[in-house]
Amino acid sequence: MGAALSSFCFFASGAVVPILPFLFGLTGVTALVVAAVLVGLALLATGGIVGLLSGTSPLTRGLRQLGIGLGAAAVTYVLGLAFGTVVG
Repeated sequence: MGAALSSFCFFASGAVVPILPFLFGLTGVTALVVAAVLVGLALLATGGIVGLLSGTSPLTRGLRQLGIGLGAAAVTYVLGLAFGTVVG
């Protein structure tokens, strides 16, 4: 139960990061750029912490996590284009 609760809390806290600029009143391209920067920093921090905890290089793990996140975003965007839910 503890693992499930902590997983939910961490997932929810990560999900709020990209919407923070919109919650603070930013709109348009400015909000998208700020959201992308915040998400990138969160991914780098998460990967770096994993690197520290696992005894590997925080920089390498941070960049790896950033790459995975960017790859997932790209795949999601392409799928949105394919299904007509994203304007390209």
